[in-house]
Amino acid sequence: MSSRNVVTKRFESGFGEVPKKRGKNKQIVANFVGLVFMVYSFLVWMAVPLETLDKDDLYLRCMYKSVFALPMVFFGAITTKFVLCIFVLVEEYKHIRSRHNNLILLLFKNCFQVFLTKTFFMGSVALIAIVLWMRSDNKDLFDTHWSTNRLNVITPVGVSIITNYMFNFKTLSVVEISEIHESSNINVAQGLAWSYFTGFLEIILKDLKGTIEKDERWKQELENKRLKCVLYCIVPLNCKVPSLLGESERHEGITFESNLPPVLKDRAGVKRKYTISVYKIDDGKGRSRFVICEYVAIIDTLFQMSKFTNLDKKKREEQCRLFVRKLN
Repeated sequence: MSSRNVVTKRFESGFGEVPKKRGKNKQIVANFVGLVFMVYSFLVWMAVPLETLDKDDLYLRCMYKSVFALPMVFFGAITTKFVLCIFVLVEEYKHIRSRHNNLILLLFKNCFQVFLTKTFFMGSVALIAIVLWMRSDNKDLFDTHWSTNRLNVITPVGVSIITNYMFNFKTLSVVEISEIHESSNINVAQGLAWSYFTGFLEIILKDLKGTIEKDERWKQELENKRLKCVLYCIVPLNCKVPSLLGESERHEGITFESNLPPVLKDRAGVKRKYTISVYKIDDGKGRSRFVICEYVAIIDTLFQMSKFTNLDKKKREEQCRLFVRKLN
C-alpha cells in the first residue's frame, strides 16, 4: 500500500471545475500573425523593381515607401518604450535606497530590463540588418525617404503617452493580472498552498502508514480490510471552515471516531504536535467506513480576508480553485 501526496475530494456539488494552467495560445496566434505580416511585407518589397524606379513612377515609389515605413514604425515603438522606461526611472530614483540598495546600476537594470534581454538584442540586430540591406539596395531612394520621414519616429511616443496616461490604457485587464499572478507564483492561493504543504502535508504524509500502524486498532483495520493510506483534504468553495467536522447538516452521517497517534517535530525551537483524525461515515443504508480526513484550515484565511479587503465572492472562489490546483 502506498500513500499519496494529497487527495482532494469535492464534497460540495457546486465546487465547479478547477482551472487548468493557461497555455501559450496567445503567443502562438501572435507569432502566426507576425509571420504573415513579415511575409506580406517581403512579397511587397520583391514586387518593386527598384532598378526601374524613377521620379515619375508614382505607384512603385508608394510601394517602396510602404515597405520603408515598417522599420520606421519599429524604431518608433522602441523609442516609445525607452521613453516610458525613463518615466519609471524618474519615480524609482526617489526610492533608490529602499528598493534598489542605493545602487545606480541596479536601478537602471530594474527600469530598463526589457532592453537587456537576448530577444531584444537579436531583434535589434535583425532590424538594423534589414535597414542596411534596404539602403544598399537603393541608396538614393532610401536617403530621400529617411530625410523626409525620420521625424515620424516621434509620433508613436506622443500617441503612447496620451493613450497610456490620459486614457489609462496601461491598466492591465483582469485576465492579464491573473496570468501574471499565476505564472509568477505571487497570488494568495499559491502562498497558502505552499504553506499548507510545507507546514502540514509534507510532515504528515511522509510516513502516514507508519503513523497508522502505531495504533493497534487501525493497524488491524488497515491490514484486514486492505485499506488505502489516504488523507482526504476537504476544501469548501466558500472557504468557510467549521470548528468541528460533523456539526452541521451538511455533515450528516459523519461522526468523530478517534485521533491517530500524533507526529512530533521540532520547529523553530518548539516541539510541535501534529494530529490527524479518523471519522466514521454512514451512507444511510447501513454501511459505514472509516476515513482519515480534515478540513483544510488554512483556506479559512481567504474567508477572513473577504471581511477586511476587496476580495469578493468571485475572486475568493477563483483563489480557492487555484489553491486546489496547486496542491494537486
